[in-house]
Amino acid sequence: MPLNSPTRVAGKKNARRNVRRRELLPADVGLQLARLVDAAPAGDGWLHEVKYDGYRVLAWRNGAEVRITSRGGQDWTGKLAATVAAIGELPCRSCILDGELITLDASGRSSFGLLQQRFGGSEQQLRVMLFDLLFLDGEDLRQQPLLERKKKLEELLRDARSPLVLSTYVIGNGARVAREACAHGLEGIVCKRIDARYEDGRGGAWLKVKCVDSDEFVIIGYTRGKGARERLGSLLLASPTAGGGWRYRGRVGTGMDERRIDELLHRLEKLHTERVQPLEGEPSRAQLRGATPLWVKPTLVVEVEFRGYTEDRLLRQASVKGVRADRSVDSLRPSQRDSAKVSRRKK
Repeated sequence: MPLNSPTRVAGKKNARRNVRRRELLPADVGLQLARLVDAAPAGDGWLHEVKYDGYRVLAWRNGAEVRITSRGGQDWTGKLAATVAAIGELPCRSCILDGELITLDASGRSSFGLLQQRFGGSEQQLRVMLFDLLFLDGEDLRQQPLLERKKKLEELLRDARSPLVLSTYVIGNGARVAREACAHGLEGIVCKRIDARYEDGRGGAWLKVKCVDSDEFVIIGYTRGKGARERLGSLLLASPTAGGGWRYRGRVGTGMDERRIDELLHRLEKLHTERVQPLEGEPSRAQLRGATPLWVKPTLVVEVEFRGYTEDRLLRQASVKGVRADRSVDSLRPSQRDSAKVSRRKK
C-alpha cells in the first residue's frame, strides 16, 4: 500500500481522533450534591430515587484503564477489583459513572455500619448503585438533561455484571415516594429535576428528603466514661464557622460498640492537644456531666444521626453512624452547616 494512500491517511486520522477522545476525560470532576429539604417537590418535572447509605464514588474508564475515586478524591481502585473488572467489560471506550458504594443488611436496606466492616475485604456483599453518566466515548454529557443521561446509562449497563447495579427511579408523586421510603425503614430519597444539567455543588436541581436527620461533624474531643464504658464515654462534636473556627454541637455516646471504640481511641489518642481554638459555645462541666474533656486536633469526620437541635443549638438524641473515611475536614463547608441559624425541631 502506498505511504500516502487514502486508506493509510484515513487510518492515521482515526488514530489521532481516538487519541484526542482519550484526552477528553478531565483530570477531575466536581460532584453534584443534594440540598436538604423538608418535603419532596411536587410535579412530573422531578424524579425520585432511594437515598443510599454508603460512600459516593466515581468510576473512570479510559480505554483499558479503570480507576475508582471517592468523594474526597481518594483512589480506591486497589480495594475494588471486582468493580474495576465489571467496568472494564462495559461496551464503551471511555466513561465516567457516578454512584454510591453500599452493602445491604438482612432486610435488603443499605447499611453504613456494615459497609465500614466489609469495605476493603470481599466485594461479594458490596454493590455500586449507579445513577448518572457524565462522559461516554469522549462526549461530555453533563450539559444534557438528566433524563437523557439516565437513558444512556441504562443502555450502557444493560448487560453489566455485579457489583454494578442500575439505580431505579420514579417520576412524580414525590410525597408518596418519600412516605413509602420512610415506611420501609430507608434513609430517605433524592429528588432530581429531569431537565437539569449536571453541575458541581448544591445548586438546587438535586434535593434530599431524610426520614431521620443525619449529618457530618468533626471530633474535637472526648470524655472518659464509667463502668463498662470507662475508656470512652462521649465524643465531642463541632461544625465549622464562617470565620474559620469551630462551633460546639454537643456530645454523642451511643452507636459505638467495643470494636468501634477501639478504632476511635487508637486514632484519637494520637491527636491529643491542649485546646481547640477558636471554639464557639465551649461546653461547661455541667453540660459534660462533670467529665473532663480530652481535646484532640479536629481531623476525624464522623456521621451522626440525631433528632433535631435544642434551643442552645446542640444535637438532640445523637447516635454515631460511623467515621467518614471518604470525607476530609475541609469538605465540611460552613455553607452546609447551620452555624448561624439552626432548625429547632420539637420532639
